[in-house]
Amino acid sequence: MHYLTVVFLTCFLSFYPIYVTASDTEHNKDDESESVQLINGQPVIFLDDDTQEISGLETLKLKQIEYQAESIAYGTAIKLSPLLTIRNQYLAALAQQSSAKVRLTQAEKNISRLTNLHKDEAISTRKLQNQQTQWQSDKAIYDSSHYQSQIIINNSQLQWGKTLTRWATDLHSEHFNKLINGEIIVLQITLPANNSSPPLSNTIYINPTGNRNLAFTASFISHLPQADTFSQGLQYIFQTENPAIKPGMNFTAWIPQNKQTQTGVIIPESSIAWHLGLAFVFIKIDEEHFVHRTISNPVKVPNGYFIAKQIADGEEIVVTGTQMLLSHEFRSQIPDEDDD
Repeated sequence: MHYLTVVFLTCFLSFYPIYVTASDTEHNKDDESESVQLINGQPVIFLDDDTQEISGLETLKLKQIEYQAESIAYGTAIKLSPLLTIRNQYLAALAQQSSAKVRLTQAEKNISRLTNLHKDEAISTRKLQNQQTQWQSDKAIYDSSHYQSQIIINNSQLQWGKTLTRWATDLHSEHFNKLINGEIIVLQITLPANNSSPPLSNTIYINPTGNRNLAFTASFISHLPQADTFSQGLQYIFQTENPAIKPGMNFTAWIPQNKQTQTGVIIPESSIAWHLGLAFVFIKIDEEHFVHRTISNPVKVPNGYFIAKQIADGEEIVVTGTQMLLSHEFRSQIPDEDDD
């Protein structure tokens, strides 16, 4: 029994040093493949090529661009029927007014002729009075037709503004003819309720599928007098010649917010890691070293974030693995606990 115990202890002790050596070797390999050092007070993460590949780390070399901040709004391509109705009503009122004008002019001539005859006592006073009554009736009809045409204009201006009303009521309007022929499409855009500023640019970008990369231009026409009843947002009228949008279609609009552009870069959304309300990115400073950079005021854009003046042209940013690097850096700041 004593002999077996000695043999067991001898075997155990012979394997124990090998176990410790293997563990230490693996730990040292990890230290060699990844580490965090402080250089000039800045944590610098070291990751060798193999570790980067295993971790799925991906980077992107950035190129600076000139960017113009945009807000997003939504709109609809206006159907022609309301404007055609206004035009037809106005033309009918003009026809009535023209007919009434002819009768009024004739009545005035008759009064002038009968007045001269009455002076010569060629006709009775009653006949002259009858003609004066007829003139008053024709004058009332003419005034009524004139007021009717003005009412049509006023109502149209309340709904569509002065510019579209002028297009619809001008018999020789080139713009309205293009509208009828489908050469231009009129667009109604509603701003968000919290945006009370009119568009600073006469040109905006629109797309019916919501794809900013495929957006095309539209030019400003006028503002609408009334806010949208549902969203309470201000409304504006634009026009486009692009055949991709048809009357009745909805679209997304991108409206420039500044007349001047800003210099900066656009980074993918995955390249930003958030911690305590702060935005972090990691810059690859050489083949195996990375440093974090705190980003202020990132602007959300359709394909990521626009960063102004904080990342230089040609710098290489981590686009996959940012959160992993940030967590690794934070872990390195936690003191190692003593082994029991």
